[in-house]
Amino acid sequence: MEVTGNINMLKGIGVALLSSMMLSSCGLINDYESDCPVQLRVKLVYDYNMKFVDAFQSEVTSVNVWAFDTATGQRVWQASASGEELLMENGFVIETPLEAGSYDFVAWCGLEGNTSFDLSTYEPQSRTDLEVTLNTIESGDLNISDSELSGLYHGEVLEYTFAPVFNQSTIEDVTIPLTKDTNSIKVLLQNMDGAELNSADFSMSITDANSLLAWNNSVLPGPTVTYEPWITSYGVIGDTETPTRAVTTVSALLSEFSMSRLIDGQECWLTVTRHTDGKDIIHIPVIEYLLLIKGHYGNMTDQEYLDRQDDYSMTFILDDSSNWNVSAGIYINSWAVVPPQNEEGI
Repeated sequence: MEVTGNINMLKGIGVALLSSMMLSSCGLINDYESDCPVQLRVKLVYDYNMKFVDAFQSEVTSVNVWAFDTATGQRVWQASASGEELLMENGFVIETPLEAGSYDFVAWCGLEGNTSFDLSTYEPQSRTDLEVTLNTIESGDLNISDSELSGLYHGEVLEYTFAPVFNQSTIEDVTIPLTKDTNSIKVLLQNMDGAELNSADFSMSITDANSLLAWNNSVLPGPTVTYEPWITSYGVIGDTETPTRAVTTVSALLSEFSMSRLIDGQECWLTVTRHTDGKDIIHIPVIEYLLLIKGHYGNMTDQEYLDRQDDYSMTFILDDSSNWNVSAGIYINSWAVVPPQNEEGI
């Protein structure tokens, strides 16, 4: 009797331990299913900029994101968000219903209310359907863009494997880094002899075939876009020198361009034409010149610099004949550089 009693007591202890283990395993039930929380979430980050800090909440106004099954290429999930939704105190994330598997994620951000760009479809059958086109105005043989472009951002993560462990709680974030695809380029003409400059004396344009962006943010073959300034301003700066108090005036003409993504190796030309005789006083490859100062911003590839930097300025000094004074060089983002030998430069 004593032996039997001890065995029964051990059986009771075993049952209690098993029950405790079942409770600690997220409520394991008899049919071997688990109610442990399993969640794959999407997080977007925009730190691919010259400040190297996440500017997602301060810059991105809307989000569209899609998930495709890596094996089949078919869309399995999509979501969108905008406005106050993006300003969550603990960071913006999107919960997904995705189960274990391998997925390709594509994001286009800034499209809501954006009249500058059009997405080919919001219901893609595959990721290759997600192309974005810059809206232009047809004028004769030209495709013109002369407005300030709304911010556009792209992101992708390919072959992301979500593999939660059975009977274990899994809350996992897939982080999609964003690249900004819109750029501001300011072109300043300065006349150092004080002679007046005004917009009627010159015209400026930038040409680039970068109006069509693929799902992976590459530039697809398309028409050449003629970018014209979305705003032009004129000013005269007075510089007082001591002790003679002599005043030197500098006349300046500033034109601001807003452009789609800049690609290393792409044909992109700035042309400044003098109206008095129709002569092009400046004709330079923009991207080649912008990259002249890349070394001042750390060690990065040419394309990384073009993607991180989204605000450029180029200053040209004119002589008393309203020609570009090449010997005075060019100032790019306030850095003085000597132009490369280029027969088409002037």
